[in-house]
Amino acid sequence: MTLPRSTPSAQGVDAAGLLAFVDAIERAGLDPHSLMVVRHGHVVAEGWWRPYAADRVHLAYSLSKTVTATAVGFLVDEGRLSLDDRVLEHFPELDRARVAPGWEDVRVRHCLSMTVGHEEDAWGQVFDRMSGSDFGSDSDWVARVFATTPTREPGTVFAYNQVATYLLSLIVRRVSGEGVAEMLRPRLLDPLGLPDIPWHRDPLGRELGFTGSHLTTEAIASLAQLYLDGGRWQGRRLLPEAWVEEATRAFGPLNEDPGADEDWRRGYGYSFWMQRVGYRGDGAYGQFLVVLPEHDTVVAITSEQERMQSTLEAMWEHLVPALGGAGAAPDGGGAEQALAARLDALEIPALGGGGLGPGAAELTRSAASDLARDYTAVSVTRDGADHVLGLQRAGEWIRLPVGSGAWREGELVAAGATLPVVASGGWVDAETFRAEVIVIESPHRFRVEARLGAGEADLTWRLVPLTGRDPLWLATRWS
Repeated sequence: MTLPRSTPSAQGVDAAGLLAFVDAIERAGLDPHSLMVVRHGHVVAEGWWRPYAADRVHLAYSLSKTVTATAVGFLVDEGRLSLDDRVLEHFPELDRARVAPGWEDVRVRHCLSMTVGHEEDAWGQVFDRMSGSDFGSDSDWVARVFATTPTREPGTVFAYNQVATYLLSLIVRRVSGEGVAEMLRPRLLDPLGLPDIPWHRDPLGRELGFTGSHLTTEAIASLAQLYLDGGRWQGRRLLPEAWVEEATRAFGPLNEDPGADEDWRRGYGYSFWMQRVGYRGDGAYGQFLVVLPEHDTVVAITSEQERMQSTLEAMWEHLVPALGGAGAAPDGGGAEQALAARLDALEIPALGGGGLGPGAAELTRSAASDLARDYTAVSVTRDGADHVLGLQRAGEWIRLPVGSGAWREGELVAAGATLPVVASGGWVDAETFRAEVIVIESPHRFRVEARLGAGEADLTWRLVPLTGRDPLWLATRWS
C-alpha cells in the first residue's frame, strides 16, 4: 500500500453515495473489476471483484498513454527533450525519401495532444491486430508509421491516434537509453512505492506506449494523486507544476467525431481527456484514472464494458454528489458499515454444475466460436470434484484446472507465451459442460460450452480484446 487509508466520514464523504455508485455500475452490467476512491490523499473506499485482487496487475489499454506522457514530462523537466522537438529529428536513420509528406513539422507536443495531422487513427495501416503475425517477426514498425500521410497541418485537427504515442515511447527510449518502464523506475515507481509495469511490446521488444501497460489499481490511483497534487508526492516534488498544468488542460481543436460521447468532446490535453468534472486518463473497456480537483478526489476503476460513458454518468449521478459530505454522519453511521461489507463481498460468481457428465470427453470447435481459429478442439476430464479443460491450439494441447463453483488458477502456456488465467465451471447436465476462463491480468474472459450431443464446443469471448482473438496475444511473458 502506498496511500494512507481512512474512513469516508473522516474525509467528508457520504458512504451512502459511494454505495449507490457501486450498485449503479453493477446494475448497469458494467462488469467492474476494481474500484478505489481517494479523498484528501486518503483511500476511503476500495474493492476488487474476486478473483481480481489488489496485488494483481490489470491491462490498462490506453491509460498507458498517460504513463508514456508522464515519462515525456520527466525528460522535458530534465532538459533532455523539448515539446517543440521535431519528431523526425529523433529518427535520423530513416530514409527521408520514404517518409510521407506532412511529417516534417510534427512536434512532440502534437503527438502528446493527438494533433499530428491525421484525420483518423493511422494504426490500422501499421498493424493488423487480428492476424498477430507481426509479433512473430523481427519487423520494425517505425518506417510503416512514417509512411502514413498526415493530411492536415499539425495542430489543426484532433484524431485519437495510436501512432502518436507509439512514437513518443520510442523517443523516450532513444533519449533516455531505457524503455519507458525502466526510466520510470527511479523517477516515478520507486518514489510512489509501486511495482514494475509489465508491457505489451512490439517485435523488437519496445513498449507500445499507447497501450499494453499493466497496472495495479493502487498504481492508477497513485498516478492520479500525483497529478491532483500538481506533481508532488507526499511533499516531494517529482514533476514540475507547469507540466501538470499544461498536460491537464485542453490543447488545440476539439474531438469532432460525431459518434463521440459527451465526455469525449470536451478537449484533450497531453494524454488526458477533459470531462464534465475534472479530467481523466482512460483505457478501452472501462479503465479509468479520474481526477476531480474541485473535490480533492481521485478515482481508479478497472472493468470490462462497452460504453464507458455509462460509468461516468453513474459517477456524476452518485459519486460526485457524495463528495460534499452531505448526509454523512460524524461516525459514518450504518451506511459506512454497509459500504465496507459490500466492498468486502464483491465477486464475479464462479460457474459450477450439478450434472454428472462423462469422466472424459473431446469435442471439436463449433462454427459459432470467435476465439482464434488456431483453437480447434476442446477436451474435458474429471479431476475429483473439479475438471481439467483442454484447448487444442495449432495441434498442441493446453490444459487448465477448472474449479467447480470456485476459481482455480492456471496458465495458458504455448508458442513461447505464458498467460495467467483463472477458470471455473462444470457439467450443467449430462450433456453440457460450461466453463469461464478469465485472463486475470486483463479485462477479458471467454466462455467454453461443450455439447456432447453435437460433438462440438463454442469458444466465445465476452468482449474480443483489442489485441485480437487469440488469448496468448494478451501475454506479457514470452520466452
